[in-house]
Parts: sequence; C-alpha cells; structure tokens
Amino acid sequence: MMKRFGVALLGLFAIAGSAPVRAAEPVLYPHEKLHDVTLPADGHLKLSGWTRDGRSVAFRMKVPAGAEMTVNMVASSRRFTYLVIFDLNDPDQEDAIYSSDTRKLPAHIFADNEMDLLIRPFFAKQASRRGLGSHFDLEFNRTK
Repeated sequence: MMKRFGVALLGLFAIAGSAPVRAAEPVLYPHEKLHDVTLPADGHLKLSGWTRDGRSVAFRMKVPAGAEMTVNMVASSRRFTYLVIFDLNDPDQEDAIYSSDTRKLPAHIFADNEMDLLIRPFFAKQASRRGLGSHFDLEFNRTK
C-alpha cells in the first residue's frame, strides 16, 4: 500500500514539474494603469505616457525565446525619470533585469527563454524641485 502511494506521489510531482510556468501578475502602484502591448510584425513600436501620480502607466510585453530588442526612453524631465524592466517569469521578481539609473539607455534585452516583461517608467519623487511629473516616449526595436 505504501509503495503504491509513493509511486502515485512521484507521478504527481512529475506532472506538476512539467506544467508550464505562468508569469506572476504584476503589483501596480496606486492609480497606475497597466497596458498590454505587442510588437508589430516590423519589430518597431513607439509608446507615450506620463509618470505623474494618478496618471502613471506601465506596460506588459511578451517576448519570445531567442528574440533580441532595444528599449529607449526620452523624457521631458530626464534627470528625474527612470526606466525599470522586470521579467515576470523570473522567480525572483524583486530584481529588475534592467534599470536606467545604473545603466545607460537604450536597454538591450536578450531573451534566452520566453519573457513576460513589465516595463515601468517612473519619476523620482524624493528629488527636490522635480516638478509634478514627466512625459515620456518609449521606442522598441527588435534586432533579431
């Protein structure tokens, strides 16, 4: 009896281990809106948005395995506006795969595996004399 239970339990773990991993749902800031975006066939996409509280936006984009792309951002308040990119398929979602405060733009994304990106432009609130927010333009270019 115990032997059959062990074999059944092993089979259950094998089935659970082979199930596809679903990306976690992103945690949004208060009043932040999430937009799902897809690169068109030509691999080029431009988006605009605003980082002000109550009007900020984040973007979610699926990237197939083997794809390479660049993400560039131009903001009206460059000194206080940053770009952070997370992979929602990564089990450790606390770590961004790209942050413009530590690296220069454009961001270069290399998808070894399928990625579910959370692309979040944000405005540094802690800076004095920063203004109310920042308008930004994002440009995505698939290079492979």
